[in-house]
Amino acid sequence: MAQDEIGMIRRWICRALVFSGADRCFRFVNRRKLLVVMYHGVTTCRHDPPVWTQLPVETFRRQLRFLKRHYRSVTLSHLIGAIRGDRELPERAALVTFDDGLKNNFEVAFPILRDLGIPAAIFLTVGAIGTGRPLWFDECYLLLREGARRGRDSPSSTTRPGALRSRADVGCLLRIGRDAEAGRRRPQERGDRSAPCRGAAGRPRRLLGLRAPGLGRGPADAALGVVEFGVHTASHRILSELTMDEWQDEVVAPKRELEARLGVEAGAFCFPNGRPGLDFGPQHQALLRAAGYVCAFSTEPDLCAWPGADAMAIGRIPAGNDGTSEPAYFRLSSSGAIRFARRRPRVGPITDDGSRAGVKP
Repeated sequence: MAQDEIGMIRRWICRALVFSGADRCFRFVNRRKLLVVMYHGVTTCRHDPPVWTQLPVETFRRQLRFLKRHYRSVTLSHLIGAIRGDRELPERAALVTFDDGLKNNFEVAFPILRDLGIPAAIFLTVGAIGTGRPLWFDECYLLLREGARRGRDSPSSTTRPGALRSRADVGCLLRIGRDAEAGRRRPQERGDRSAPCRGAAGRPRRLLGLRAPGLGRGPADAALGVVEFGVHTASHRILSELTMDEWQDEVVAPKRELEARLGVEAGAFCFPNGRPGLDFGPQHQALLRAAGYVCAFSTEPDLCAWPGADAMAIGRIPAGNDGTSEPAYFRLSSSGAIRFARRRPRVGPITDDGSRAGVKP
């Protein structure tokens, strides 16, 4: 069966379930659980090919209006207070989060958040603040796109630009990039000035780069109170790959730097890639606590049972530029219905007996 046919069947099933009231039932059953929604970028541009991390602005606005009608938005600091036992979360609590800290979080998403009165948390790749350079996986996308425009064959059928339409495709690109030295040393750091993504007078930067413009000064100060910040490592390294020396640079130092910039505690962390048992394990959670973090967010697509949940592995519902943002699917996933339908054994935790296991000595 073709992918288009499968997608059409899924859409009709989701619409039928919403029409039957399944999402309302699950919202009621899960009313004491925390919903955390995971975004990356919100864009007014039309990306060719489409990329999962860049959500069209109208889709984003529609989702926020839905959240405003059916949930009670909370701030990151409210959640941290609840974890510490100083506050309680309301029923149907929802937290909006963004990964990486794209420029369009401020230019496109923030005005909508402000107008609707919905707070959000942005997890910054701290080492990229103020540099104007995209992260390595953004560069991979830009290079692939440029190659397609020049009529080149892509390096792999699984990573051809036209295939970057889902979380799975982006995850494949992440795995390829993180295993390559080029994914850890940006072209700028190698002194490479010939990368195709550097053309067009910095246009790719405008689309995908420039983290946290003016953080701690100027116009970004207007976001404080609506937008709070957490740490997403220094350069988006996967925790299961880090040595202890790299851990200090990627996890501990960025917390101190962000706190110095903001003048407030940076108590929240977001795992790059974020799959429990693969990208992080219990030992990483313990090290995060030792570093002073209060909570950490994964990409496990689940609601958070509160109280009693593991504050160092809070799940999030994905909302990307694919089927996860179709209206009926988003209603079902945010209610917990999709997760209930897909219950399966969780991947076992990372152990200390493999080459990729744990924090290496």
